[in-house]
Amino acid sequence: MKTILTITAGVLALWGGQAAAQTAVIRDNPPGLFTSPRFTNVIEVPAGTTLVFVSGLTAQGPDGSAPKDPRAQADAVFANLRTALAARGLTPADVIQVRAFLVDIQTTLPAYRKAYGDFIGKAPPPASTAVGVAGLVRPDLLLEVELVAARPTAVRP
Repeated sequence: MKTILTITAGVLALWGGQAAAQTAVIRDNPPGLFTSPRFTNVIEVPAGTTLVFVSGLTAQGPDGSAPKDPRAQADAVFANLRTALAARGLTPADVIQVRAFLVDIQTTLPAYRKAYGDFIGKAPPPASTAVGVAGLVRPDLLLEVELVAARPTAVRP
């Protein structure tokens, strides 16, 4: 199913916020590819769109501490991602790509999927990759998530 939303730059500038960012991208699940409600296979970002890259974030709070269990860590990671997006005037609905790195993927994947689903909510799902890894920068950290968000250039926070 192909979703193409095109609106002139003038209208985008008037709308602002997440509605404008959602109209700035083309999301496509071409025939012949596996599809899932958790991700979109192909996302095209047209000219006139600002990309915002968020480094991989972990469950660490400002003091460097992190919860111990996978679910609490996943919730903390996505709370940190919300904070990073908000600093640029963006929301999870503006996210076009997510990359997750999961230690002990069989244990952390269910917690990641729940927190990711809560984070994305009813927004169109971004392109997404989850990879099992041997470890992260600290042995107590179980997942790290980075993302890319898009906003029409005319819309600034």
